[in-house]
Amino acid sequence: MTSAHTPRASADARARGISAVLALTLLATPIAHAIDIGAHAPDFDLPRLGSDTHLHLADLRGKVVLIDFWASWCGPCREALPQYDKLYGELARTDFEIVAVNLDEDVADAKKFLGAHPVRYPIALGSAGAVPKLFGLIGMPTSYLVDRNGVVRLSYQGFKPQDLDTLRTTIGKLAKETSHAQ
Repeated sequence: MTSAHTPRASADARARGISAVLALTLLATPIAHAIDIGAHAPDFDLPRLGSDTHLHLADLRGKVVLIDFWASWCGPCREALPQYDKLYGELARTDFEIVAVNLDEDVADAKKFLGAHPVRYPIALGSAGAVPKLFGLIGMPTSYLVDRNGVVRLSYQGFKPQDLDTLRTTIGKLAKETSHAQ
């Protein structure tokens, strides 16, 4: 007979609780501005997972960048990260970069997830909440495709595998465009 208080049940309950708190926090917190297509992506400077360095979005200017907000407890994120890793492997990283912003409160949860589902692209830690608020994040996963000039060209809330073809095509087109320093 299994108990409702098994470690797995406790972890599931904790994940649901964290999810609910984050969702309520994101919905209840006034958003300065949501990022629309055609707007400049807000710059951020976040610590990198597993490193003493930081990831600064401005350092990636001149590249096409996919910014993906995710958490270990997010079901669609579990599908998206490995798919984005495949995309990352397909495309030339001289013109393209993925930055995954993890929103787990406990870094150990992100590390455990990535141990089971490793990715080659950089992971930034954004659980403090300022960066998701800058982007007007209301759900996860949420991704923004940013051109070489820092302008948002596509955004996705949720993850649908069929969106990968559009994403791949748009990245290819944007990678061929010349950057215009602003």
